[in-house]
Amino acid sequence: MQDAVTGERATPSREAILAAATGLMSRYGYAATSISRISTACGLPASSIYWHFGSKEGVYLAVLRRARLALMAGLPPATVAGPDEPRRLTRFLDAVDAVFLRHPHDLRLLVGISMLEESAGVAARAELAQYRMTLRRWLADSLGAVFAVSGTSPMAEDLARFLLGMVGGASIARWSQDPDASLPTADLHVALTALARHHRAAR
Repeated sequence: MQDAVTGERATPSREAILAAATGLMSRYGYAATSISRISTACGLPASSIYWHFGSKEGVYLAVLRRARLALMAGLPPATVAGPDEPRRLTRFLDAVDAVFLRHPHDLRLLVGISMLEESAGVAARAELAQYRMTLRRWLADSLGAVFAVSGTSPMAEDLARFLLGMVGGASIARWSQDPDASLPTADLHVALTALARHHRAAR
């Protein structure tokens, strides 16, 4: 079976390395995750890691790409049904929370907590930037559907930036304090409604 991300053959050893690296890098960051640490976690020799990925940078890039594809595949369409804004916003935030709970590692990688470091190379930085941009685009399009505006409008873009920041903060809390934490959807409902009202009043 071909790996859809890299075109390389997906093997049990490669999958084990990626699973171990994803867990370690999402928890400890890029710099603190050494090849030897990945080797210990997956039970495979360092030579196997180098054979599959060439370097730690190669592992990191594969982890980011796979996480982005897995996360984006799990996102619902950027169309939100409902008879009015409050109910559309509730349905949308419930969907975001479900993604948050299903993809703890992926979201931690996505928001870049402790990951976007000088020690990471250009390719990894570009992948992480694309990762964030892709999710922000989905958030903007979905919030545009909620509030009946274009997904490229200043209002939708501003709401998406705000929500992405809140997801990042919730990811920090989940990682450091409460692994079972969910998004504060009730508070986000109030905040997003207020931001939308502010944008409309400023027009």
